[in-house]
Formats: sequence, C-alpha cells, structure tokens
Amino acid sequence: MNSSPLSQAAPPGIELSTVEQALLWQQVLTYSINGLVGLVAVRENDSPDGSIINFRYRFANQTALKDTLYGDYDGTDDITGRLLTDFFPSICETKLWHTYIKVVESGEAQRIEQSFKIDEQDIWVVQSAAPFGRDGLLLSYTETSGLHQTARRLARQTMLLNGILNSSPNAIVVFEAVRNTQQQLINFQVTLTNRRFDKLVSHLDMGFTGLLLTDIYPLKPDRMDQLRQLLHTDEIIRLEEFVPVLDRWFDITLNHLNDGFVATAQDITEAKQMRQQLETTVQELHRSNHNLEQFAYVASHDLQEPLRKIVSFGDVLTEQFAAELSESASDLVRRMQTSAGRMRSLVQDLLAFSRLSGNADTFSLVDLNQLVAAVADDLELMIYDRKAELQIDALPAVWGDASLLRQLFQNLLSNALKFQQLSATGVLIAPRVVISGRVATNADLPDALIAADVSQAGRRFAVITITDNGIGFDERYLDRIFTIFQRLHGRMNYAGTGIGLAICKKVVEIHNGHITAISREGNGATFCVFLPMT
Repeated sequence: MNSSPLSQAAPPGIELSTVEQALLWQQVLTYSINGLVGLVAVRENDSPDGSIINFRYRFANQTALKDTLYGDYDGTDDITGRLLTDFFPSICETKLWHTYIKVVESGEAQRIEQSFKIDEQDIWVVQSAAPFGRDGLLLSYTETSGLHQTARRLARQTMLLNGILNSSPNAIVVFEAVRNTQQQLINFQVTLTNRRFDKLVSHLDMGFTGLLLTDIYPLKPDRMDQLRQLLHTDEIIRLEEFVPVLDRWFDITLNHLNDGFVATAQDITEAKQMRQQLETTVQELHRSNHNLEQFAYVASHDLQEPLRKIVSFGDVLTEQFAAELSESASDLVRRMQTSAGRMRSLVQDLLAFSRLSGNADTFSLVDLNQLVAAVADDLELMIYDRKAELQIDALPAVWGDASLLRQLFQNLLSNALKFQQLSATGVLIAPRVVISGRVATNADLPDALIAADVSQAGRRFAVITITDNGIGFDERYLDRIFTIFQRLHGRMNYAGTGIGLAICKKVVEIHNGHITAISREGNGATFCVFLPMT
C-alpha cells in the first residue's frame, strides 16, 4: 500500500490505514487555529452554465463556526447545507463576493486582506481562496487584528519619536557602523537626520543620508579610536568641533546606539566667536596693563628724576644767585619752578591713578565716620586757610578698601573746598561743606546700578552726599568731569591736574558702586556716592 504524506509523519514502522488517515485529517481540519471553510457554488436554475448566485456550506471547522455564529455557537452546531448569505446577507455587494466567483470560474487561487467592524472594533482578516473540486471553493483565513494594532501602535510611536526628533532645537544625526568583510570597523554611515540638521545643510544642496562620516568630517586616528571605544561602553562623549563642510562650530554629544551612535549638535558658532573676541580683548587688556605698569615704573623713576633736578637747580638759582639775577630772570626762574611743580603733581597723580586696583582680600567693613574725620584732619590746613565750615553728619559703615575710600573722600572734600565762589564785591566766599549719609532705598538707586543687576543680589547700598556752596558747574558736562585730564575751569584760577574726579570714579567702580553729581553753575554742587554696605 502506498503511503500518504500524513502516513509518512507516523513513527517509523507504523503505517496508517485510510480510515486513520481520514480521522487525522478530520482532527487537523477541526482544531486548526485558522478558519477553514468549504463552499460549493449555487448556480442560477441549477444549470452548470448558469451564473453563480450564492454559495452553500460543505463544511466549516470549529474556528470558522465560532466566527460565523459568533456568540450563538455552543460547540454542536453544524451549518453544512446552509447558504453563505444566511449568515452574511450583504456579502453580495462586496469585492470579496466577486473574488469568490472569480476563483471558481477561473480556477486560480486568490489572497485577500479585508477589514470589518464587530461591536465597533476593527477586525482584520487575511483570507486565501482556492478552487476545491467541481464548483467548489476552499477558504482559509487568519485574523490579523493584533498585527494591525501593533502596526498602528508602532506607527504612532514612530510619529511621536519623529515629532520629538524634529522639534529639537539641536541637530541630530544617527550613524551606523560600516565594517569590512572581516567585520572590522572602518567607518560610520548616516542613517537618520532631523529637521534642524537638514536646515543647517540645506544650502549645500546634497543629501546626507547614506554619506560616510569621513565625507562630512575628516577623522583623525585618535578620534576614530574614541568612536570605536564608544560602541562598547555607555560612556557619553562631549566635545567642541569645527565642521569644515558646514563652516560652523558645534558643541557635540555622542551616545552609543546599537551598532553606531547618535550625535546631538548645538550650533555655538556665534558664542565661539564672542568667546574668541573676549579672549582677544582680555589679551589686549593684559598688554595694556603691562604697558601701564611700565609707564608707572617710568613715571615713578625716570620722569620724576629730571623734575627733581629742575626744582633743585631752580632753588639754587633763587637762593644763591638771587642778587645777580635781573627781575625778568627771577620771573623766568619762578615760572620754571611753578611749571616743574605742576608737572611733578601731574606725574604723581597719574601714578596714583594707574596704581588703583581692587582686591577682595583687602575689603572689610569700613566706619566712614572715622575715615572722613581722618580725611578732614589731613586737610586741616586747607580748611583753616579758607575759613571753611565743615559739617559731618552720622555716616553708615560700608564694605570696601579703606585706603581707596580715603582717596575717594579726600579728593571729593578737597574739590568742595577748592572751588570757592566770589561775592558781588569780589571777595572769596568761605566754603561751607556738608557731608551726610544714609541707607539708600530702592527708589534712590540710579539706573546704572539697577541695570547692572547689583541691587537684585540682595545687597544694601549707602548713599553719601558731599554738598558745597562753591562755583558749581553746568550739568551738561556731568560725564566730562569724571574723565581724566578734563577740567571745566582754567588752572590759573584753580589748581589741579584734572585727575581727582577720575580717581573718584575709578575707586567707586572698584567697589561696584556709582557716583554722580547735581549742580547749577554758581549754586554749588552735591556729589552723590553709592557704596555697598555688605
């Protein structure tokens, strides 16, 4: 007896009878997880040449019975002999109906995927229809709803990830390893880019997907070793790189991903240029400071030595040869002495200005009452000579360098005493100077301090005012008076080098404070100094 394919599946030495084979086939048919249905065509007038008008069930396995009868299946139902339209009345209007007819008429099998709703749920089925005997049709189908749900879920996740990827303000590029036949890493290839990257490279008119990393950026051996190491660790690499093909600087983060890596790049070209400009400025400042230090050395030694000799020789001429000098010669010597003295004062003031610097280590809480009193003692002779009236109110303590603050108030008080006003009769009016201070309110703070955001750091400021009854000045020149060598009045009337208020401004700036003045020409002046208290 010839063995069938099914009997060949039996254990060696055992041959199945025809009945046994039929029973096995029946079990396969009944318990298959796929739906299996046998149909036979019903033709018009039962004529072999008549048109197919319906299909009649020849058999259906349990899976097909459950799907056909849905909730009414009790395990014993049989639909053999029933018409297909008894269970699916509207099937005649579907593409599926015409496919069934085509399979029977042509004898060619067809594969169909269809969807329909059951209880508002989308059901997807993949169905194979094959000819089965004379006018017969064998249907085998599998429900693929789960696959479609998974596909939709993956599509939503892909859409979400693409949305996140493309909404990133940074350029993102995914690279995959390129290996030779020996599986050795030789390069990386672009597999994915986001919208930000595409915008960055849009002017190049070239596609980057598929390009090798070395086409975009020349790799040095040590960088390739670093990337090779990245594939075997969870280490994150952070670096700043200039990409020649884009002519831009980037802050790049590299993360391992499968057999490759993700590069996230932030364009820092503008920030890099600003940093380079800042470094250049700092270098120029260092050079300027070095030149200033050299000038200070020259001013303190080389410039002052000739001046000392001029003054000394002038003194010798005045003291030892006065009788031999004519009146005009004596006048020339006197002018020479005056000019040399003025030059020496100028050099000394310049030297003092150049040496001004702040050091946080020298800062402490300074009692302005004691400091201003000491300044007044230093200027006692000037106060006495000018018959000045000096009023010093209670002053707050401030945070600063006592030595620098002493220079500040010495210059301010000296100015208040120096610029005396003439009365109507041409007599100098005795100076009256009032020095007062208090804790500044937010309303008191000048815009310069608020703009610098110093006041927002929780610091309190003291405001110190020095008010005099001197000649005053036009407020149009307010900025000018704090500039070095700027004078509003001739040296013939008022002595000085034009550096004093410049020193005041620099001292205040070192303390992160502010200085300004209020005045009207002929009506005195009030200088306001804001200094931090902590």
